[in-house]
Amino acid sequence: MAAQGGAEQNGFDPRGILAGLARNHVSFVLIGALARVIRGTNELTDGVDVCPSLTDFNRERLGEALDDLEAQRADRRRLVLEEALEKERVIRLRTPLGELKLVPEPAGTRRGYNDLRRAATMEHIGDGLRPEVASVADLARMSGALAHELAAERGREVERARERAIESSRELRRIMETELGLQRTLGLERGMSRDRGIDI
Repeated sequence: MAAQGGAEQNGFDPRGILAGLARNHVSFVLIGALARVIRGTNELTDGVDVCPSLTDFNRERLGEALDDLEAQRADRRRLVLEEALEKERVIRLRTPLGELKLVPEPAGTRRGYNDLRRAATMEHIGDGLRPEVASVADLARMSGALAHELAAERGREVERARERAIESSRELRRIMETELGLQRTLGLERGMSRDRGIDI
């Protein structure tokens, strides 16, 4: 992906998109492939997926941010944000900086933003940006739920998307196991150090 860098040759600038949301004080949790890369997966992406807060105030700020980003619907229809947030599971947008997807209630979540923000953490990604990023556990949960939903559909593209979702879920679970192992090791080391009167 090189998604954590600046603008790529194809014009994709994830930091630019996130900066546009941050400038307008939009509340959101970063999800999707970019969030997974930040959490440690090895994959490519050319878009930014976010789960926005759906409060009235945040919807206004989101609308202002989308104007700043010159966002337009990928299907070329006129964007009516309020209607789209209420009726569509995924709102695909194009901007001069790359693709932006708004996902009001991602697969595997309850109440979308309110569910995800509990375990999300703010992560430094450069240029002074610290977006809230979904936790490894929540990203694995979303990938697994998406794979389950896609199992009922047919088509080559759908099957490829399902395989990617399954692999993402597996890789995230491996990361979770590694993190838990490190936590246990550090906990053991701290316990041994306390017994010996050593600060670490």
